[in-house]
Amino acid sequence: MSLIDVFKQGIQAHCSDAFALNYQIANDPELSGEEFRACAAHVALCHASGMEIIEQFADQLTAYKAVVCRSVAPVMKVALLAEYDALPGIGHGCGHSASGAISFLAAAAFHVMKNLPVDIDLIGTPDEELHGGKVAMCRRYIFTEYDLAVMVHMSPNQTTANSHFLALSDYRIQFHGQTAHAASDPWHGRNALNGATLAMHAIDMLRQHVQPDSRIGTYIVNGGAASNIIPDYAELECCIRHTERAYLNIIVDKIMNCFKGAAIATETTYDVRQVGYEFDNMVWNEAATEAVRTILRDMHIPFTEPAGCGSSDIGNVSHQCPALHLHLAMGDTFYPDHSVQIANMVKNKKIEPVILQGAEIIGRLVINMAGDAVLRKAVKEEFRGQSQ
Repeated sequence: MSLIDVFKQGIQAHCSDAFALNYQIANDPELSGEEFRACAAHVALCHASGMEIIEQFADQLTAYKAVVCRSVAPVMKVALLAEYDALPGIGHGCGHSASGAISFLAAAAFHVMKNLPVDIDLIGTPDEELHGGKVAMCRRYIFTEYDLAVMVHMSPNQTTANSHFLALSDYRIQFHGQTAHAASDPWHGRNALNGATLAMHAIDMLRQHVQPDSRIGTYIVNGGAASNIIPDYAELECCIRHTERAYLNIIVDKIMNCFKGAAIATETTYDVRQVGYEFDNMVWNEAATEAVRTILRDMHIPFTEPAGCGSSDIGNVSHQCPALHLHLAMGDTFYPDHSVQIANMVKNKKIEPVILQGAEIIGRLVINMAGDAVLRKAVKEEFRGQSQ
């Protein structure tokens, strides 16, 4: 019996636990950094499977690391990444309940295998949607010891072998002015909303002069309380993205000048607060991605190449080791990311064969790489070349 056949037997032995894990988390969504019940459910299943667990991993209350398997003579070390945070007001509109269940199921199947020359850890990575829990781990250089980090993310209708992600920086900007009556003595006021609005206009003008792959999004968080009061406080959020971190930092400097100029023009002051960690762009690894494409073909799963993209904290991971972020289709109908429709899809029984597929893809990838020294060398050398 082949190693892949043994792995598939492990999937079948543990699939009911993975399905239950998905449904429990999908029906009890917890926000980023607050996934106490979701994390506990993962940890309980890992304990029941006989894995050694480190809880509150990397000093994050809802993170964990499970030792899946250790080999006498490992040829590589792999991190399986599990996400489980939800979105405010939507629930699991990104499908993290199912994504995390896939990683658990692959880990449980690997745990019972013998003679696999690979060291494998399952790492629970919370807070992807807000602050970026993987970035906190990267700051501790957690992933530098791995030869591959991999996860399968949900998609409504398209499968891709990997993902492009933009670098991201996100800020909250608070403008401070002086309140006054808007009719009787507005000349005594200094309008904080004018400062915020002028900054947004300046940023809109800046868009013409940044590279095409740049993305800048702004919205007013707080713009005042009444039409007859000059607002002494206004707040906006500005999210900036680009395909490369180095150029993104240049854009950030330009945008900070927009805030500074707007404050000078409106005689207001301003404060800037960074929201979450900085997300880095995804380092693409063609050798590893082609290995996944081959598996998708062998499993007769239609796939496409990634096009538009957002940002994720796995981008930071990809700067410390080769990383793969697959998207796996849950159906054939398009729904927007972060939507109620996706949150409902992971609660439906139709998600079960998708979870099985996702775990099998991970299993085939690790087993194939373990048995192919040429592939392992290609993945490692490409990573070294990209990260220099």
